[in-house]
Amino acid sequence: MANFKPIDLSGLNDESKASSIRAQIAEACEKNGFFQVINHGVPVEFMEKLREVGHKFFDLSKEEKLAIAAKPEKGPAMGYSIRMVLTDSEPQHWRESVLIQTLPLSKREYPLWPQQPADFRETVEKYTAAVLDLTHRLLAVISENLGLKPTYLREAMGDPEIQQQIAFQCYPPCPDPGKTFGLHAHSDIAGISILMQESEGLQVVDENDTWELVPPYPNAFVVNLADQIEIITNGRYKSAQHRVIVNNQSTRRSYVTFYFPGMDHKIFPAPQLVDPKVGPAYKEFFYKEYLQALTTARVLGKRLIQSFAINNSVIN
Repeated sequence: MANFKPIDLSGLNDESKASSIRAQIAEACEKNGFFQVINHGVPVEFMEKLREVGHKFFDLSKEEKLAIAAKPEKGPAMGYSIRMVLTDSEPQHWRESVLIQTLPLSKREYPLWPQQPADFRETVEKYTAAVLDLTHRLLAVISENLGLKPTYLREAMGDPEIQQQIAFQCYPPCPDPGKTFGLHAHSDIAGISILMQESEGLQVVDENDTWELVPPYPNAFVVNLADQIEIITNGRYKSAQHRVIVNNQSTRRSYVTFYFPGMDHKIFPAPQLVDPKVGPAYKEFFYKEYLQALTTARVLGKRLIQSFAINNSVIN
């Protein structure tokens, strides 16, 4: 059974506490790539303000939200999208969302950012900058836990050319929750994801392949490793497989910040983590090839990352 008690990061600078905190993070990364953190350094007022502008945006009329409608045929679906489908065949998604690119700065398409509420842009910029700092601190701990230099994972994903996106997700009450998902089972294709959830609905697969509901904690972040971390660590650390379920009584909202490699950056297992007698668990590729494979295959679960494996004995 997964341990969802948040890890208190406030002691990372205290030598008497740091080793225990690092050990907790290492254990979570090895088991299923998933943990929660508190006292993480992101100002509570930034978190509260982000939730506030998120609520205000989703409360706008459908016409106002569609003013920044995503256009998937032109590439990554930045902007607003809605998909609420009930079917007796394969369950579809039941959610509305807005996806925004915040880094690199050159990819900030402000016309696809909500114009209302008026302080949306300022709020997102402050919040994502603070989450980026948290992301870097977590990546440093994870790198050191593996015996790598603190900046290894950042550099392995192409820093300073990394990408950051934030998704505002809204899951309204569903009349028949058994026929749909908020999100299908999947692992994120990014490097690492930082999630703020307001209420229950997120489920994660534990080390025993059992779906468990993740309880929300006040001002906590859910941290889940994504596919690129699993690949770079040669399968030592796992990307977290998760999904979202809906209900027929209340709306669930969440806010997730993704940290991606640069599109033209090459991803490959860290040589220090590869046994020369066994070889790497995954092949080398440019990150844009991973995205192209996702678009082509439209796979669910963790089948995409498995298609890049070359040595399953290392990762199973």
